[in-house]
Amino acid sequence: MLQIHYNRVSFARPVLFLVLWLALVALVACSSGGDDPPDNGGTSSGGGNPSISSSSGGGTSSAGGGNSSGGGGTSSGGGVSSSGGGNPGSSGSVDVNVENAIKIEFKSGSAPVITNSFSEVTINPTGENVVIRIPDAPDDKEPKYNFVISGTTSNGSVKFYGNARKSLYLNGVNITNSTGPAINIQGGKRVNVHLVNGTTNFLTDGPNYSTPPTGEQAKGTFFSEGKLEFNEGNGTLEVKGKNNHAIVVDNGFEINSGKIIVKESVNDGIHVNDKIEVKGGEIDITSVGDGIQSEKKAESQNVPQVKITGGKIKILTTGNKSHGIASDSGAVSIESNAVIQINVKGDGSKGIRARGWIQFKGGNTTIETNGEADSSDSSADESNATGIKLTGDLFIDGGELTVKTTKDGAKGINTEGDATISGGKINIDAIDNGLKVQKTLKITGGTGSIKSKKKKAIDAKEWDNNEGSITIQNGVS
Repeated sequence: MLQIHYNRVSFARPVLFLVLWLALVALVACSSGGDDPPDNGGTSSGGGNPSISSSSGGGTSSAGGGNSSGGGGTSSGGGVSSSGGGNPGSSGSVDVNVENAIKIEFKSGSAPVITNSFSEVTINPTGENVVIRIPDAPDDKEPKYNFVISGTTSNGSVKFYGNARKSLYLNGVNITNSTGPAINIQGGKRVNVHLVNGTTNFLTDGPNYSTPPTGEQAKGTFFSEGKLEFNEGNGTLEVKGKNNHAIVVDNGFEINSGKIIVKESVNDGIHVNDKIEVKGGEIDITSVGDGIQSEKKAESQNVPQVKITGGKIKILTTGNKSHGIASDSGAVSIESNAVIQINVKGDGSKGIRARGWIQFKGGNTTIETNGEADSSDSSADESNATGIKLTGDLFIDGGELTVKTTKDGAKGINTEGDATISGGKINIDAIDNGLKVQKTLKITGGTGSIKSKKKKAIDAKEWDNNEGSITIQNGVS
């Protein structure tokens, strides 16, 4: 009995182990199968999870039937929501939802698609050249119409008539017009320009313009009679000026956000008749003429014609007597956290030139000149390359200022008025005078150094005192 009992136990034990092992294998297999994604294009179901499908066109994803913004999902402000956004730096458009929208979408050679629900606004395309007429509304305080422009054309343009405020949403648009401005705004009222988040926009003209209608001007790739304000959206605008200036405004110019790249300009990068204000955003300019110029005579010398309080500015000019920042008839003020980098390569060129006073109250400004005297100008002070040249008084109260000149005759700073240094950090390394003051110099603060390789580091008609911590190093004449 004991032997029989032993044999039954010996037989049952391996069977039991086999059954347990098979059950364990089956359990592992079930668990592994539940974790594998189904082969249905990436859509999974079950387990109470909502289905998620991805669109490669704009990065928009839907979850459980609702829409959520993907690939950025940012809002460009002013009640505009952008779904998707594509890849930053791409020229593709995104979904823009804004009230009172009028949409123009170029179709690469085909007729533009126009969506316009306002009977009082007429839009007439001739080929891919779109002419828009809106009613005059000189008393409007806010824009009534929001124009959303997208798509690509290699032979088109957008032109506005009507003295009324408007908003312009550049939504991944690429416009080339070989015979005139890519965008031409003939009305004199303010224009809000939105560079839609996640988009890069391109505007290009050609070297030979058609004659504009009588009474009209066409002075650059992006031309506006009214003030341009880049105050919303963090997209990018890239402009090429092959005929004259890249961006031209017969009024004022202001930027608070977004990035403007002047890839090339045969004349000025940004040419403005009135005040220029840089509060934020980025500006990157390569030009033969001036990088940024304010042309009109200032109404008051007490208010700067060019005021830079924020953002980043990078300027490279290549032509003779082409200046980085030029205020033809007014003052310049650089303040707060502005970051400015200027390189002027032409003979007789100035990093900053003002026919008025200049004040540094903050920021970080770096200037380098690579030219020498311009032989076509008989005036020595005007013809020599100079880091900073001004007709009024110079005030350095704060910030960091670095100036370097590399050719004979090139001064660091040359002012026809007084100069007062009360703070900030100054580093001037010049071939000619580091600082030339044609009236009175007063130093009550500040740190850094002023050097000249071949002349006096400081050449002042009168020098009141020197209470700062600025090292002075004269050159050998």
